[in-house]
Amino acid sequence: MDTIRFDRLDPSVYARQARTGLRTDMTTRAAYTSDASIFRRVPAAVLEPRSVEDIRDGLMIAREKGWPIVGRGGGSSVAGNAIGEGLVIDTSRHFNRILDLDPVARTATVEPGVVCDALRDAAAVHGLTYGPDPSTHSRCTIGGMVSNNACGSHSIVHGTAADNLVDVTLMLADGREVTVGPEGCDDPEIDAQLRRLAEADDCLLRSELGRFPRQASGYGLHHLLDNPAKAIAGTEGTVGVITRLTVNLVAKPRATALAVLAFGSIFDAAAAAAALRRVDLPGLATVEGMGGDLIDALRNRPGQKNAGDNLPGTDRDADGWLYCETGGATPEEAAERAAAVTEAAAVDTLAAQVYTDADEMRGLWRIREASAGIVTRLPDGGEAWPSWEDAAVPPEHLADYLRDFDALLDRHHLHGIPYGHFGEGCVHVRISFDFHSEEGVAVFREFMADAARLVVSYDGSLSGEHGDGRARSALLREMYSSALRDAFEKFKLIFDPDRVFNPGVLVWADALTDGLRPGPAQRTFEITPVHSFPHDRGSFLNAVNRCVGVAACRSEEGAMCPSFQITGDEVHSTRGRARVLSEMFRGESLPEGFRAPEVEEALDLCLSCKACAAECPVTVDMATYKAEFLQEHYRGRLRPRSHYLLGWLPLLGHLAHTLPGVPRLADAALRTPGLSGLMKRLGGLDRKRPLIRFAHTSLRKWHRKRTGGRSAGTDGADGADGDWETVVLWPDTFTSSLDTGPGRAAVEVLEALGYRVEIPDAFVCCGLTWHSTGQLGMTKKVLERTAKVMKPYLDRGLTVVGLEPSCTVMLSTEVTALSDHPDLARLAAAVKPWAEVVAPRLRALVEKGEVDAAGPATATALTQVHCHERSLGDPGAASALLDALGIDEEQIATGCCGLAGNWGFEDGHAEMSLALGERELFPKVRAAEGEVIADGFSCRTQIGQGTGERAKHLAEVVHDLLADRGVAE
Repeated sequence: MDTIRFDRLDPSVYARQARTGLRTDMTTRAAYTSDASIFRRVPAAVLEPRSVEDIRDGLMIAREKGWPIVGRGGGSSVAGNAIGEGLVIDTSRHFNRILDLDPVARTATVEPGVVCDALRDAAAVHGLTYGPDPSTHSRCTIGGMVSNNACGSHSIVHGTAADNLVDVTLMLADGREVTVGPEGCDDPEIDAQLRRLAEADDCLLRSELGRFPRQASGYGLHHLLDNPAKAIAGTEGTVGVITRLTVNLVAKPRATALAVLAFGSIFDAAAAAAALRRVDLPGLATVEGMGGDLIDALRNRPGQKNAGDNLPGTDRDADGWLYCETGGATPEEAAERAAAVTEAAAVDTLAAQVYTDADEMRGLWRIREASAGIVTRLPDGGEAWPSWEDAAVPPEHLADYLRDFDALLDRHHLHGIPYGHFGEGCVHVRISFDFHSEEGVAVFREFMADAARLVVSYDGSLSGEHGDGRARSALLREMYSSALRDAFEKFKLIFDPDRVFNPGVLVWADALTDGLRPGPAQRTFEITPVHSFPHDRGSFLNAVNRCVGVAACRSEEGAMCPSFQITGDEVHSTRGRARVLSEMFRGESLPEGFRAPEVEEALDLCLSCKACAAECPVTVDMATYKAEFLQEHYRGRLRPRSHYLLGWLPLLGHLAHTLPGVPRLADAALRTPGLSGLMKRLGGLDRKRPLIRFAHTSLRKWHRKRTGGRSAGTDGADGADGDWETVVLWPDTFTSSLDTGPGRAAVEVLEALGYRVEIPDAFVCCGLTWHSTGQLGMTKKVLERTAKVMKPYLDRGLTVVGLEPSCTVMLSTEVTALSDHPDLARLAAAVKPWAEVVAPRLRALVEKGEVDAAGPATATALTQVHCHERSLGDPGAASALLDALGIDEEQIATGCCGLAGNWGFEDGHAEMSLALGERELFPKVRAAEGEVIADGFSCRTQIGQGTGERAKHLAEVVHDLLADRGVAE
């Protein structure tokens, strides 16, 4: 197979080459208009510094331009702390080095853009970790955590970011750097002012601040009395830009266990959480709470129907749970301590269970950590929003507070799903505010004021860890005296006399409803989308608004989002694209709407891999959004040439094989250097990418010859002929016209296992290539024509067997959103992956001893699961099939291979496509000793062109194994 003649590409090339410095283009600015909050600010520019000098230059430019300044890390703030109308300084992309890690002193000195998990991984080598661990630990930065005084689930033992801060260096508006440590500030003038402030307001600070651990609202000025460094934590970027931090590290338990306690209600869980805190329970590290409505909301997500079934008490109508993690020197000690927790709470619990298996515990924690995204959609599908997001009360008041809070929601006809750090009295919740009408905004304003008064009545705090931001700063007057608020203002002015850092936050606060992102002004226009968007009330904008900004797409875990993992550019994250689409609908910063080139630019590097549809906590489906955008963007005008060539490939391939000799001529032309180069230019393809090849004989023609012309018989109305069961093999374009080897192998294996195989002669297609290029009108026509062709097979009740994962997933999960044709729904229900059909019979033969398991030569397999199958399908049957055959499987963890169908062939995409392969796939293929399996045609093409190795479809692997044993031809 032809290979791409590049040097082996390191993904970091793209991080180094991508544009840096000051960015003023509207695409970038649109991507930074919001964080994880309900607020919107359009920045004048974004700076991605690599050094302290870059930040100083940025501040000087901001001063010249009169821009306010906002620091930003991972941008996962739910209070609107990380947005602004001036200069946004994003340290996460480049200013993110661990400068020093001292395992003896148990400290780390870092740049502010270091991601929490990166520090934890580095510390883990020494048996240490960074204590604060919010649910966004895979993408939030240390600088952002300190700015918002983040805590996380282990705060009952490790405390807040303030408790773990040694010192912090700030750059002030004039370019000076000052360091604040336990003894004060190294700038004598600032240090003297801080001391005078502390001395003058000593009694005030002691009486109103520091009353309980999760009192995070306002400035932590009480720390000026003992450790001034801690007073910088929670300042939310309002006193300077963090350029360096030193933080404490803590010992990591050698083993953990998880006790999950079930209760009749969330109120019972809250009361039990407070009771557990009053008991001496060694090793207790978390007391996290959630209610049954969170599980209900999770189960409404695609593929999550049985989520939470392994929680204790589900058979006893449990409606509240506590997660109590314990640590120990050994697994046995951790488990004993977890058992002691269950015993301490036994009187109040409906049920309890101790979990010690690492994978099982990880699965349970994922429910809790995904909560911020899960609860943005209520069990009835309605929207829910942050802002009253993380209030806290002393834990002994939590149960009563929650009851009164529930009544307050009812009084305002609102709904919310509480969960959070119950052992610390901190409650997270997203609420069903209606931001689409002026009446709904008025209810929001009234509710926020009532909620503030309620939490204060319990001696609580408006914020328990996320900061006040634009969400709650205006409500601080309900919580603190005017004298203390005056002290807050004096503190800010000591560091920021010109009030340029994050204005509108904490002091001189913006109004609660200033600049709402999902407000009435967002809906300047709507379209009637081709997709039905059934979970978003038929609205493309509602679908875009699913993105609440929790930034899971910025994590390096999982498969989402490939282009962000290569570039580190917010624009190329799923969230960044969603923000640009949101701006498009608003029509202010992007007045051209669907014709806006900025939106096309933001979507250009979306591979349509569907990872976001599965891994995003709120199931943002950017591939679908991209298809809808391209449909409108090119409506009534010429498209890129690649859309015509690659989008119409299924029909071109089918027609080519109806004319004798044409496939051979086409294949020869595509392999002739001069002609292939001309074809690439004419077709809008990347010249560095070798072209694909046409099969000389189509799968349909091969099958007709094999069956003597009986390729679409109608005998056996019930789908059976004697002992033979009839199935329909789906003739996808790739298997039928391009690479027929998997199709031939699949047919022969099916026949060897007792199936009669039929293949439709007429043109049928799932419409995938039209869909991915945004030709949705044509997609719908192709699907409805396909439904007519398939009707006779569906009337006979036949199973439709899919070989190409992308086509199988398209047919089984997506076609019904594009057309309400009744036969498409029947087709979707009839489609099954080849492995799912084959696995039961083959497993039975192995168990009977009629087929031997694999020998040593084929005892291992490296599998590239197609990204669509990984996201929306079920690769489990294929894995079970390999297991039954005695083949030890290793799966590529990074998701998309990087070719992504037409995307990797389009002009300008080849180098990034290959860099994506170099993340994991290519190195492991080069080192593989056993089979390399890739059911996707794109995946096999990418592997062949990137490594020179030939990957096989699972059907070919099984066929060869059976042929060796005389079972298949």
